Amino acid sequence: MDETTGVPMHEHEEVAIARTEALFREVNERIAESAKRFESHEAEFVCECSDPTCVHRIAAPLDTYESVRECGTQFLLAPGHADERVERVVRERPRYAIVEKFQERVAALVRSLDPRASTA
Repeated sequence: MDETTGVPMHEHEEVAIARTEALFREVNERIAESAKRFESHEAEFVCECSDPTCVHRIAAPLDTYESVRECGTQFLLAPGHADERVERVVRERPRYAIVEKFQERVAALVRSLDPRASTA
């Protein structure tokens, strides 16, 4: 169910949103690892939005990325890229927004796809 409009979301759409965002998150995990290896304090991450064609890059401090990654339902997005059907902005800065999934099925799916969940 699209909680903003009351229109049902199809399960395949929810799965597609979760998988797309989880894929971008996986890419950013590799970016963060590389930045740490080179002792950088900031990196250029890919936008973790639900649009599979998004090519936006986000310069953000590694500390910020790590704080986002503490919660398996939070993602780092370019400003204006939040999908209000499944997530809400919890923090916004000029260069990025941090969103958290509130739609139950999408939240459960992204938690299950969190690469850090098995290491926590």
